[in-house]
Amino acid sequence: MRKQSGMSFVGFIIVAILVALAAITFFKVVPAYVEYFSVKSTLKILVRDHASEPPSAIRESYNRHANISNIEAVKAQDLVIVQTGGRTTISTSYEKVVPLVANVSLLFDFDAEAASGSTE
Repeated sequence: MRKQSGMSFVGFIIVAILVALAAITFFKVVPAYVEYFSVKSTLKILVRDHASEPPSAIRESYNRHANISNIEAVKAQDLVIVQTGGRTTISTSYEKVVPLVANVSLLFDFDAEAASGSTE
């Protein structure tokens, strides 16, 4: 007879706990990154469509895009809009705190920028 091999019940519980913790962390972190990529996309759209407009019009357009894309971390007044020499650069920096368990949280520091005439 061959000897049985496999995982014991205690080993299975430990692996299951680790997988559950990784899944919980993953599902709490993903929305922060989805919002970040929405901000980047919105900035690129603003630079493409509204680069020649004054900053107030760009901020107003950002508010419309933010409502549609459900962006809550960055407000229109948080945008840094620089218009020099026919080139428009829109950037923002923000932090996102994602609570995990009790008093344990993750802090993400995001920077997004888009410029007219860039090679991106």
